[in-house]
Amino acid sequence: MQYRDIAGKKAAKIAFGSTYFGGKVPESMCRELLDTYRAMGGNFIDTAHVYGDFATPRNGVSERVIGKWMSDRHLTNEIFLSTKGAHHVLGTPSLGRLSREEIKRDMSESLEALMCERVDIYWLHRDNPAYSVGEVMETLHELVESGQTRLIGASNWSVKRITEANDYAVSHGLTPFYGNQPRFSLPEQGRPEDASLVGADAEMVEMHRRTQMLMTPFSSQAHGFLSKLDEMGTEAYAARYGSKLLSEENLGIYRRCKEVSKAAGLSVGAIGLLWLCGQDFPLVPLVGASRPEQLSNVAEAADAVLTKEQIEYIRRV
Repeated sequence: MQYRDIAGKKAAKIAFGSTYFGGKVPESMCRELLDTYRAMGGNFIDTAHVYGDFATPRNGVSERVIGKWMSDRHLTNEIFLSTKGAHHVLGTPSLGRLSREEIKRDMSESLEALMCERVDIYWLHRDNPAYSVGEVMETLHELVESGQTRLIGASNWSVKRITEANDYAVSHGLTPFYGNQPRFSLPEQGRPEDASLVGADAEMVEMHRRTQMLMTPFSSQAHGFLSKLDEMGTEAYAARYGSKLLSEENLGIYRRCKEVSKAAGLSVGAIGLLWLCGQDFPLVPLVGASRPEQLSNVAEAADAVLTKEQIEYIRRV
């Protein structure tokens, strides 16, 4: 596994997400998946206060699975640990939770579930423009100053709000957002159906190029679109998953990926991850899995790279 330096700590170039840990993915399988990722050299694990059992729902389920695994494997100090809080109560996206009390309570509960004293980066999982960036950044700075997190980030925030927040932080001597976690992948996924999610458009990509802010995109493989299309073909894919992603743009991306994959001796899924890793700003894609074999793309991409020419040939953003 290749690594990048994130504010002085080594982090794997591909991060492992844990959305359904302890829910759809039982704990025994979660531990097998974490062991598989770790055996590849992976050490960047991403979770959230709301991840895990969405049917109940109960907060901290995924975090507790990860915390126990880290403790049992004596890995707490070796993992680049990322978690998120301040998500709205599930089913009520219009009721954002960004008060000082809610942010600090979520942070404390996450640390308890993870069985650690500090995370490497703490993200606000959603935004709510009803709260001023000033009060939000003041609260996040307190988390950094208290040693509960090294870095802070925004997930599903607009470019405008991220810029306003960082401008406020810099002008007031506070900790700015170090990273941004939007939806982004090589295939174009269109506008998210969930209005509380934010995808990385051209404006956001340009912000990252200009500022060199870290991006850790979720849905980085577009639900396995390239791998499934390669395995099934267009008609079978459409019959099973629908035609939403089968645009002319995405079919062209797939064809170019296939060319590059043959030349590189890698799967199209690995090419999709390497395209992300090769952007001209810091980017660590988040990948998920419910079975160990679904991490094969990560294993292939772990030590490979694409040339600048290959990246621009596949898709220029």
